[in-house]
Amino acid sequence: MKSTRIVKAAALASVAAMALSACGSQGGDVSQAESLDANQQVEISFAGWSLKSSPEFQALADAFNKEHPNVKVNIKEYSADDYDTQLTTDLSGGTAPEVFPVKNLQKYYTYAVDSQGLADLSSIADGYKNDSNIDLTQFNIDGKYYAMPYRQDSWVLFYNKTMFEKAGVAIPDGTWTWDDYIKAAEELKEKLPAAGYDANSVYPTYHHNWQSVFQSFTTAQSASDSDGAKKNFLSGDYSYMKDNYTNIFLKAQDEKLTVDYNTSTANKVQYQAQFGTQKAAMMPMGTWYTSTLVSQQASGDADQFEWGMAPIPQSSSVKSESGKPITFGDPSGLAISASATGQKQAAAVEFVKWASGEGGAKALAAIGTTPAYFSDAVVDTYFGVKGMANDDQTKKAWKEHDTRPENYVDKATNELQTVLKKTNSSIMTETDSVDNAIDSANKSIADQGLLE
Repeated sequence: MKSTRIVKAAALASVAAMALSACGSQGGDVSQAESLDANQQVEISFAGWSLKSSPEFQALADAFNKEHPNVKVNIKEYSADDYDTQLTTDLSGGTAPEVFPVKNLQKYYTYAVDSQGLADLSSIADGYKNDSNIDLTQFNIDGKYYAMPYRQDSWVLFYNKTMFEKAGVAIPDGTWTWDDYIKAAEELKEKLPAAGYDANSVYPTYHHNWQSVFQSFTTAQSASDSDGAKKNFLSGDYSYMKDNYTNIFLKAQDEKLTVDYNTSTANKVQYQAQFGTQKAAMMPMGTWYTSTLVSQQASGDADQFEWGMAPIPQSSSVKSESGKPITFGDPSGLAISASATGQKQAAAVEFVKWASGEGGAKALAAIGTTPAYFSDAVVDTYFGVKGMANDDQTKKAWKEHDTRPENYVDKATNELQTVLKKTNSSIMTETDSVDNAIDSANKSIADQGLLE
């Protein structure tokens, strides 16, 4: 085994030892939890971040408190940028909140298996196994569940209908391939100035500088089913990414169809402002953005214009077995600390059950946040939000898609993404060619033994 793997194993063993020390022999499997005593007052803590701009945490806490008056949910705020590091420290020290979000799947395996800091929620998952309104698949690790999904954003194409109409360009119709998308962007570049938009500051589209924008669509759309896409991601050979880098993302950058990567990162361009102040006519982005756009248009922080969502452009050669548009998006889950016991554990269990079901989903939908539970009542609540786009294509794009994970759950995922992040940077900054950068990533992964 490579020396890097030995060092890594030692580090993970240290994390596990700290977590086990914090947990002791209590907690662990919530199937053994006490029943919640409705006559006993209990307080639990719930982790969140950026509370002023992320209302979901308070919305969940308030709605749950209303239905469970004997339970008080106190939100503990963490740094959005340093959440995983801070939470890992608290888990190791036995001071983690009773309930905390697992932001995405990149570190889920590390949290669940390596740290042993998460309680086994399989008994909660069993209660949803016949419920078609929720998909638990991505949190399954060898038949056990250590988190329950409460949000499931998927990436769609936001478009400014007002800009399209002023420029005389046909809006997305739900059938676009990536070639169609580039052609529409080229047409917008030609026609937007004549429609009164500044050619020096307004772009046809905007590609934010996250790694996922450039790699996750490509992986998701690399196979007809999710298992095939996962196999590609864990293959150690990322040659399948070369065409999209060349024909979509670098092409858009070089033709000035979007703000270039270097400018976006150096100037810390905010995607909300780029689309919300009509600096871009289109933007691939997760459905979480609807909540921000609606609130910013209401407050005046975003311009007033007509907008909508369309399915993300598709590969011209790979189609989903389901017939639905292939996109990506990690679920966000709720976990319970393995050290929670007694009535605090009981309250945490009730909160996670509720938050991952229709009750929590309605609370999130009421503020324009996409939940993981999609019943008809939840859909009606979401599109009943004042200021929400309500055209048929928007509703279809929000509801109907084949969403593959951004991060496939595997012990190697976190380290693979670290290598691929560097690859993305070297390609999009154009400091290395696509071929060289990807070949180097393949070699680095092999040399480190990440997939052994």
